[in-house]
Amino acid sequence: MSERIKRVLLILGFIAVCVGMGFAIYWVFFRIHPGPSSLQKPGAANGRLPRAGALTAQPNDVPSSNEPSLPQNPSIPPPLALPEVQPTPSVSRTQIVSEAITRALSPAVTADASVRFYNPSDGLFYRITNDGLQIPLSDKPFLDVQDVSWGKASDKAVLTFPDGSHTSYDFTTNQQYTLPKYWEEFDFSPNDSQIVSKSVGNNEDNRFLVIANADGTGAKALEELGQNQDKVHVSWSPNNQTVAYAFTGEPLGFDRQAVVLVGQHHENFKNIITEGRGFIPNWSPSGQNILYSVYSGNDGFRPTLWVSGGSGDAINANRRNLGLQTWADKCAWHSEQLLYCAVPSDLGEGAGLQRDLFTNTKDLIYKIDLSSGALTNLGQPDGNPSVNQLTVSADGKAVFFNDRSSGKLVRFSVE
Repeated sequence: MSERIKRVLLILGFIAVCVGMGFAIYWVFFRIHPGPSSLQKPGAANGRLPRAGALTAQPNDVPSSNEPSLPQNPSIPPPLALPEVQPTPSVSRTQIVSEAITRALSPAVTADASVRFYNPSDGLFYRITNDGLQIPLSDKPFLDVQDVSWGKASDKAVLTFPDGSHTSYDFTTNQQYTLPKYWEEFDFSPNDSQIVSKSVGNNEDNRFLVIANADGTGAKALEELGQNQDKVHVSWSPNNQTVAYAFTGEPLGFDRQAVVLVGQHHENFKNIITEGRGFIPNWSPSGQNILYSVYSGNDGFRPTLWVSGGSGDAINANRRNLGLQTWADKCAWHSEQLLYCAVPSDLGEGAGLQRDLFTNTKDLIYKIDLSSGALTNLGQPDGNPSVNQLTVSADGKAVFFNDRSSGKLVRFSVE
Protein backbone atom coordinates (compact mmCIF):
# COMPACT_ATOMS: atom_id res chain seq x y z
CA MET A 1 0.00 0.00 0.00
CA SER A 2 1.44 3.32 -1.02
CA GLU A 3 2.20 6.08 1.43
CA ARG A 4 -0.44 8.24 -0.21
CA ILE A 5 -3.24 5.70 0.40
CA LYS A 6 -2.13 5.19 4.02
CA ARG A 7 -2.33 8.92 4.56
CA VAL A 8 -5.84 9.10 3.12
CA LEU A 9 -7.07 6.22 5.33
CA LEU A 10 -5.62 7.83 8.43
CA ILE A 11 -7.40 11.07 7.61
CA LEU A 12 -10.71 9.26 7.05
CA GLY A 13 -10.29 7.31 10.31
CA PHE A 14 -9.61 10.49 12.24
CA ILE A 15 -12.73 12.10 10.76
CA ALA A 16 -14.83 9.03 11.69
CA VAL A 17 -13.53 9.14 15.29
CA CYS A 18 -14.34 12.85 15.58
CA VAL A 19 -17.88 12.31 14.25
CA GLY A 20 -18.42 9.43 16.67
CA MET A 21 -17.20 11.42 19.64
CA GLY A 22 -19.38 14.38 18.66
CA PHE A 23 -22.47 12.17 18.43
CA ALA A 24 -21.70 10.62 21.82
CA ILE A 25 -21.39 14.06 23.41
CA TYR A 26 -24.70 15.14 21.87
CA TRP A 27 -26.47 11.96 23.05
CA VAL A 28 -25.32 12.30 26.62
CA PHE A 29 -25.53 16.05 27.18
CA PHE A 30 -27.78 17.74 24.62
CA ARG A 31 -30.47 15.23 23.67
CA ILE A 32 -34.04 16.43 24.51
CA HIS A 33 -35.51 14.05 27.10
CA PRO A 34 -39.16 12.96 26.95
CA GLY A 35 -41.73 14.51 29.35
CA PRO A 36 -42.88 12.90 32.64
CA SER A 37 -44.72 9.63 32.51
CA SER A 38 -48.51 9.70 32.56
CA LEU A 39 -48.30 7.22 35.46
CA GLN A 40 -46.93 9.94 37.80
CA LYS A 41 -49.06 10.20 40.97
CA PRO A 42 -51.56 13.09 40.99
CA GLY A 43 -50.48 16.07 43.09
CA ALA A 44 -46.80 15.09 43.10
CA ALA A 45 -45.74 17.28 40.18
CA ASN A 46 -42.99 19.79 40.95
CA GLY A 47 -42.52 18.26 44.40
CA ARG A 48 -45.86 19.59 45.73
CA LEU A 49 -48.03 17.44 47.93
CA PRO A 50 -51.81 17.68 48.36
CA ARG A 51 -52.89 19.84 51.28
CA ALA A 52 -53.90 18.04 54.43
CA GLY A 53 -56.94 18.63 56.59
CA ALA A 54 -60.37 19.92 55.74
CA LEU A 55 -59.34 22.64 53.29
CA THR A 56 -61.33 22.27 50.09
CA ALA A 57 -58.85 23.94 47.74
CA GLN A 58 -56.92 21.61 45.41
CA PRO A 59 -53.10 21.57 45.27
CA ASN A 60 -52.95 23.58 42.06
CA ASP A 61 -55.60 26.16 43.05
CA VAL A 62 -54.40 29.76 43.14
CA PRO A 63 -55.12 31.31 46.57
CA SER A 64 -57.33 34.37 46.71
CA SER A 65 -55.91 37.73 47.72
CA ASN A 66 -57.32 37.22 51.26
CA GLU A 67 -55.78 33.79 51.77
CA PRO A 68 -52.45 33.69 53.64
CA SER A 69 -49.84 31.64 51.80
CA LEU A 70 -48.94 28.32 53.38
CA PRO A 71 -45.37 27.57 54.50
CA GLN A 72 -43.50 25.39 52.03
CA ASN A 73 -41.85 23.26 54.72
CA PRO A 74 -44.07 20.13 54.94
CA SER A 75 -43.15 19.67 58.62
CA ILE A 76 -44.99 22.88 59.52
CA PRO A 77 -48.75 22.42 60.09
CA PRO A 78 -51.06 24.51 57.89
CA PRO A 79 -52.87 27.54 59.32
CA LEU A 80 -55.83 26.83 61.58
CA ALA A 81 -58.36 28.29 59.14
CA LEU A 82 -58.71 31.05 56.59
CA PRO A 83 -59.81 34.47 57.87
CA GLU A 84 -63.38 35.48 57.12
CA VAL A 85 -63.29 39.04 55.85
CA GLN A 86 -66.36 40.83 57.18
CA PRO A 87 -67.92 43.98 55.73
CA THR A 88 -67.42 47.23 57.59
CA PRO A 89 -70.12 47.37 60.30
CA SER A 90 -72.91 49.86 59.70
CA VAL A 91 -72.87 50.84 63.40
CA SER A 92 -69.54 51.90 64.86
CA ARG A 93 -67.98 49.43 67.28
CA THR A 94 -65.51 52.03 68.56
CA GLN A 95 -65.84 54.21 71.65
CA ILE A 96 -63.21 56.49 73.18
CA VAL A 97 -63.50 56.01 76.93
CA SER A 98 -60.84 58.48 78.08
CA GLU A 99 -61.84 61.69 76.30
CA ALA A 100 -60.91 63.83 79.30
CA ILE A 101 -57.51 62.21 79.61
CA THR A 102 -54.57 63.11 77.39
CA ARG A 103 -53.05 59.66 77.36
CA ALA A 104 -53.95 56.31 78.95
CA LEU A 105 -51.10 53.86 79.51
CA SER A 106 -50.92 50.21 80.55
CA PRO A 107 -54.61 49.24 80.47
CA ALA A 108 -55.44 45.91 82.14
CA VAL A 109 -58.59 44.12 83.26
CA THR A 110 -59.08 43.75 87.00
CA ALA A 111 -60.48 40.75 88.86
CA ASP A 112 -63.82 42.56 89.31
CA ALA A 113 -64.24 43.04 85.51
CA SER A 114 -63.30 46.73 85.30
CA VAL A 115 -60.36 48.19 83.37
CA ARG A 116 -57.50 50.05 85.06
CA PHE A 117 -54.83 52.30 83.53
CA TYR A 118 -52.29 55.03 84.25
CA ASN A 119 -52.78 58.68 83.28
CA PRO A 120 -49.38 60.39 82.92
CA SER A 121 -51.03 63.83 82.78
CA ASP A 122 -51.91 63.81 86.49
CA GLY A 123 -49.92 60.77 87.65
CA LEU A 124 -53.02 58.96 88.88
CA PHE A 125 -54.24 55.42 88.25
CA TYR A 126 -57.87 54.94 87.28
CA ARG A 127 -60.48 52.23 87.04
CA ILE A 128 -63.16 52.37 84.35
CA THR A 129 -66.33 50.50 85.27
CA ASN A 130 -68.66 48.78 82.83
CA ASP A 131 -70.83 51.92 83.04
CA GLY A 132 -67.95 54.06 81.78
CA LEU A 133 -67.21 55.76 85.10
CA GLN A 134 -63.57 56.72 85.72
CA ILE A 135 -62.67 56.18 89.38
CA PRO A 136 -59.18 56.86 90.79
CA LEU A 137 -57.61 53.78 92.34
CA SER A 138 -55.83 56.07 94.78
CA ASP A 139 -55.45 59.79 95.40
CA LYS A 140 -51.67 59.35 95.52
CA PRO A 141 -49.99 60.58 92.31
CA PHE A 142 -46.97 58.85 90.74
CA LEU A 143 -45.25 61.14 88.29
CA ASP A 144 -43.31 59.93 85.24
CA VAL A 145 -44.14 56.25 85.53
CA GLN A 146 -42.39 54.57 82.61
CA ASP A 147 -43.73 51.03 82.89
CA VAL A 148 -46.41 49.19 84.88
CA SER A 149 -46.46 45.47 85.71
CA TRP A 150 -49.97 44.75 86.98
CA GLY A 151 -51.03 42.08 89.43
CA LYS A 152 -53.40 39.43 88.11
CA ALA A 153 -55.83 38.90 90.97
CA SER A 154 -55.71 42.24 92.80
CA ASP A 155 -54.86 45.92 92.41
CA LYS A 156 -51.14 45.49 92.97
CA ALA A 157 -48.50 46.77 90.57
CA VAL A 158 -44.77 47.27 90.17
CA LEU A 159 -44.05 50.78 88.87
CA THR A 160 -40.81 51.53 87.04
CA PHE A 161 -39.47 55.07 86.70
CA PRO A 162 -37.04 56.66 84.21
CA ASP A 163 -34.13 56.56 86.68
CA GLY A 164 -34.47 52.76 86.90
CA SER A 165 -36.06 52.70 90.36
CA HIS A 166 -38.99 50.39 91.12
CA THR A 167 -41.92 50.66 93.52
CA SER A 168 -44.33 47.90 94.50
CA TYR A 169 -47.69 49.42 95.35
CA ASP A 170 -50.91 47.92 96.71
CA PHE A 171 -53.80 50.17 95.69
CA THR A 172 -56.17 48.38 98.07
CA THR A 173 -54.15 49.10 101.21
CA ASN A 174 -52.20 52.12 99.84
CA GLN A 175 -48.97 50.51 100.95
CA GLN A 176 -45.77 51.27 99.06
CA TYR A 177 -42.52 49.28 98.97
CA THR A 178 -39.19 50.06 97.34
CA LEU A 179 -37.64 47.26 95.28
CA PRO A 180 -33.94 46.98 94.44
CA LYS A 181 -32.88 49.17 91.55
CA TYR A 182 -30.79 46.34 90.08
CA TRP A 183 -33.87 44.16 89.53
CA GLU A 184 -35.16 44.01 85.96
CA GLU A 185 -38.45 42.76 84.47
CA PHE A 186 -41.34 41.83 86.75
CA ASP A 187 -44.28 39.46 86.71
CA PHE A 188 -46.73 38.52 89.46
CA SER A 189 -47.70 35.04 90.55
CA PRO A 190 -51.32 34.03 89.81
CA ASN A 191 -52.52 35.12 93.28
CA ASP A 192 -50.23 38.20 93.40
CA SER A 193 -48.49 37.06 96.60
CA GLN A 194 -45.09 36.88 94.87
CA ILE A 195 -43.14 38.41 92.02
CA VAL A 196 -40.43 37.05 89.74
CA SER A 197 -37.60 39.25 88.49
CA LYS A 198 -34.00 39.27 87.28
CA SER A 199 -31.43 40.45 89.79
CA VAL A 200 -28.60 41.84 87.65
CA GLY A 201 -25.40 42.70 89.49
CA ASN A 202 -22.29 44.24 88.00
CA ASN A 203 -20.47 40.90 87.98
CA GLU A 204 -21.61 37.83 86.08
CA ASP A 205 -21.33 35.83 89.31
CA ASN A 206 -23.99 38.07 90.88
CA ARG A 207 -26.84 37.69 88.38
CA PHE A 208 -29.84 35.53 89.26
CA LEU A 209 -33.45 34.80 88.45
CA VAL A 210 -35.25 35.50 91.73
CA ILE A 211 -38.70 35.23 93.28
CA ALA A 212 -39.79 37.32 96.27
CA ASN A 213 -42.86 38.39 98.16
CA ALA A 214 -44.85 41.16 96.47
CA ASP A 215 -43.27 43.70 98.85
CA GLY A 216 -39.76 42.55 97.88
CA THR A 217 -39.01 40.61 101.06
CA GLY A 218 -37.96 36.96 101.21
CA ALA A 219 -36.06 37.06 97.92
CA LYS A 220 -34.75 33.67 96.78
CA ALA A 221 -32.43 32.90 93.86
CA LEU A 222 -33.81 30.27 91.48
CA GLU A 223 -31.23 30.10 88.71
CA GLU A 224 -27.87 31.66 87.96
CA LEU A 225 -27.99 33.91 84.91
CA GLY A 226 -24.29 34.60 84.32
CA GLN A 227 -23.79 35.69 80.72
CA ASN A 228 -27.36 34.66 79.79
CA GLN A 229 -29.20 37.53 81.46
CA ASP A 230 -30.45 38.87 78.10
CA LYS A 231 -31.61 35.41 77.01
CA VAL A 232 -33.94 34.95 80.01
CA HIS A 233 -37.36 36.62 80.34
CA VAL A 234 -39.88 36.43 83.19
CA SER A 235 -43.34 34.96 82.54
CA TRP A 236 -45.24 33.39 85.45
CA SER A 237 -47.73 30.91 83.99
CA PRO A 238 -51.31 30.83 85.37
CA ASN A 239 -50.89 27.24 86.59
CA ASN A 240 -47.69 28.06 88.55
CA GLN A 241 -45.68 25.65 86.40
CA THR A 242 -43.12 28.09 85.00
CA VAL A 243 -41.83 31.52 85.99
CA ALA A 244 -39.60 32.33 83.02
CA TYR A 245 -38.39 31.17 79.62
CA ALA A 246 -34.91 31.23 78.11
CA PHE A 247 -33.28 31.14 74.69
CA THR A 248 -30.56 28.79 75.91
CA GLY A 249 -31.69 25.54 74.28
CA GLU A 250 -29.62 23.50 71.83
CA PRO A 251 -29.42 25.15 68.39
CA LEU A 252 -31.85 23.63 65.88
CA GLY A 253 -30.95 25.63 62.78
CA PHE A 254 -31.61 29.08 61.41
CA ASP A 255 -35.43 28.85 61.33
CA ARG A 256 -36.11 26.67 64.39
CA GLN A 257 -35.56 27.18 68.11
CA ALA A 258 -35.79 25.31 71.40
CA VAL A 259 -37.24 27.57 74.12
CA VAL A 260 -36.40 26.44 77.66
CA LEU A 261 -39.15 26.71 80.30
CA VAL A 262 -37.91 27.57 83.79
CA GLY A 263 -39.71 26.41 86.93
CA GLN A 264 -39.26 27.15 90.63
CA HIS A 265 -37.66 23.83 91.56
CA HIS A 266 -35.18 23.04 88.76
CA GLU A 267 -37.76 20.95 86.91
CA ASN A 268 -36.74 19.37 83.63
CA PHE A 269 -39.63 20.50 81.42
CA LYS A 270 -39.85 19.80 77.72
CA ASN A 271 -38.59 22.61 75.52
CA ILE A 272 -41.06 24.47 73.34
CA ILE A 273 -39.95 23.79 69.77
CA THR A 274 -40.76 26.71 67.47
CA GLU A 275 -40.67 26.98 63.67
CA GLY A 276 -38.99 30.36 63.84
CA ARG A 277 -37.28 32.82 66.17
CA GLY A 278 -38.31 35.88 68.17
CA PHE A 279 -40.54 33.84 70.50
CA ILE A 280 -43.15 35.95 72.36
CA PRO A 281 -45.54 33.96 74.64
CA ASN A 282 -49.11 34.58 75.78
CA TRP A 283 -50.49 32.02 78.25
CA SER A 284 -54.10 30.85 78.15
CA PRO A 285 -56.15 31.51 81.34
CA SER A 286 -55.46 28.03 82.71
CA GLY A 287 -51.83 27.86 81.60
CA GLN A 288 -52.54 24.59 79.80
CA ASN A 289 -52.09 26.20 76.37
CA ILE A 290 -49.82 28.86 74.99
CA LEU A 291 -50.16 31.30 72.13
CA TYR A 292 -46.87 32.54 70.74
CA SER A 293 -45.44 34.39 67.77
CA VAL A 294 -42.23 33.65 65.87
CA TYR A 295 -40.76 34.81 62.56
CA SER A 296 -38.96 32.80 59.89
CA GLY A 297 -37.86 32.95 56.28
CA ASN A 298 -41.02 31.04 55.32
CA ASP A 299 -43.10 34.08 56.34
CA GLY A 300 -40.79 36.81 55.07
CA PHE A 301 -39.51 37.22 58.65
CA ARG A 302 -42.93 38.53 59.69
CA PRO A 303 -44.26 37.44 63.11
CA THR A 304 -46.77 34.59 62.79
CA LEU A 305 -49.13 33.25 65.47
CA TRP A 306 -48.97 29.64 66.68
CA VAL A 307 -50.79 27.81 69.48
CA SER A 308 -49.85 24.59 71.25
CA GLY A 309 -50.08 22.74 74.54
CA GLY A 310 -47.96 24.43 77.18
CA SER A 311 -48.08 22.27 80.29
CA GLY A 312 -46.38 19.03 81.36
CA ASP A 313 -46.38 16.22 78.82
CA ALA A 314 -48.71 18.25 76.57
CA ILE A 315 -46.01 20.82 75.77
CA ASN A 316 -45.89 21.13 71.93
CA ALA A 317 -49.02 18.97 71.59
CA ASN A 318 -51.64 20.03 69.00
CA ARG A 319 -49.29 22.67 67.67
CA ARG A 320 -51.02 24.78 65.00
CA ASN A 321 -50.14 27.70 62.78
CA LEU A 322 -53.01 30.20 63.04
CA GLY A 323 -52.13 31.90 59.77
CA LEU A 324 -52.22 35.45 61.19
CA GLN A 325 -49.20 37.72 61.08
CA THR A 326 -48.93 39.70 64.29
CA TRP A 327 -47.17 39.59 67.65
CA ALA A 328 -48.59 37.46 70.47
CA ASP A 329 -48.52 40.38 72.92
CA LYS A 330 -51.08 42.14 70.67
CA CYS A 331 -53.57 39.38 71.61
CA ALA A 332 -55.73 38.68 74.66
CA TRP A 333 -57.51 35.51 75.82
CA HIS A 334 -61.14 35.62 76.88
CA SER A 335 -61.43 31.90 77.60
CA GLU A 336 -59.49 28.73 76.96
CA GLN A 337 -60.88 28.56 73.42
CA LEU A 338 -61.56 32.18 72.51
CA LEU A 339 -59.14 35.05 72.00
CA TYR A 340 -58.82 38.36 70.17
CA CYS A 341 -55.84 39.77 68.31
CA ALA A 342 -54.85 43.07 66.74
CA VAL A 343 -53.44 42.26 63.29
CA PRO A 344 -51.58 44.91 61.27
CA SER A 345 -53.35 45.69 58.00
CA ASP A 346 -50.00 45.90 56.23
CA LEU A 347 -46.90 44.29 57.70
CA GLY A 348 -43.71 44.65 55.69
CA GLU A 349 -41.11 41.97 55.13
CA GLY A 350 -38.62 41.73 57.99
CA ALA A 351 -41.04 43.16 60.58
CA GLY A 352 -40.08 40.44 63.06
CA LEU A 353 -36.44 41.53 62.88
CA GLN A 354 -37.14 45.26 63.30
CA ARG A 355 -40.35 45.62 65.27
CA ASP A 356 -39.63 49.22 66.23
CA LEU A 357 -40.16 50.23 62.60
CA PHE A 358 -43.73 48.86 62.66
CA THR A 359 -45.07 50.15 65.99
CA ASN A 360 -47.57 52.55 64.39
CA THR A 361 -49.24 50.10 62.01
CA LYS A 362 -52.99 50.37 61.57
CA ASP A 363 -54.63 47.29 63.02
CA LEU A 364 -57.64 45.07 62.38
CA ILE A 365 -59.31 43.16 65.21
CA TYR A 366 -59.63 39.39 64.74
CA LYS A 367 -61.65 36.90 66.75
CA ILE A 368 -60.12 33.42 67.00
CA ASP A 369 -62.25 30.44 68.05
CA LEU A 370 -59.94 27.49 68.65
CA SER A 371 -62.81 25.05 69.20
CA SER A 372 -64.26 25.53 65.70
CA GLY A 373 -61.14 26.73 63.93
CA ALA A 374 -62.79 29.97 62.80
CA LEU A 375 -60.94 33.26 62.38
CA THR A 376 -63.22 36.28 61.98
CA ASN A 377 -62.11 39.72 60.88
CA LEU A 378 -64.16 42.17 63.00
CA GLY A 379 -62.88 45.15 61.05
CA GLN A 380 -60.75 48.19 61.75
CA PRO A 381 -61.59 50.46 64.71
CA ASP A 382 -62.59 54.02 63.89
CA GLY A 383 -59.66 56.39 63.57
CA ASN A 384 -57.30 53.67 62.26
CA PRO A 385 -55.57 53.22 65.62
CA SER A 386 -52.36 51.35 66.31
CA VAL A 387 -53.41 48.86 68.98
CA ASN A 388 -51.25 48.54 72.09
CA GLN A 389 -51.87 46.38 75.19
CA LEU A 390 -55.09 44.72 74.10
CA THR A 391 -57.32 43.32 76.85
CA VAL A 392 -60.78 41.72 76.91
CA SER A 393 -63.61 42.81 79.20
CA ALA A 394 -64.68 40.14 81.67
CA ASP A 395 -68.12 39.81 80.03
CA GLY A 396 -66.47 39.24 76.65
CA LYS A 397 -68.50 41.97 74.95
CA ALA A 398 -65.61 44.29 74.14
CA VAL A 399 -61.87 44.67 73.95
CA PHE A 400 -59.97 47.64 75.36
CA PHE A 401 -56.66 48.95 74.12
CA ASN A 402 -54.38 51.93 74.14
CA ASP A 403 -54.09 53.74 70.80
CA ARG A 404 -50.36 54.19 70.42
CA SER A 405 -50.87 57.18 68.10
CA SER A 406 -53.29 59.28 70.18
CA GLY A 407 -52.75 57.72 73.61
CA LYS A 408 -56.52 57.36 74.12
CA LEU A 409 -58.10 54.35 75.76
CA VAL A 410 -60.46 52.74 73.25
CA ARG A 411 -63.37 50.34 73.70
CA PHE A 412 -64.16 48.17 70.67
CA SER A 413 -67.32 46.07 70.66
CA VAL A 414 -66.80 42.45 69.55
CA GLU A 415 -70.47 41.42 69.56
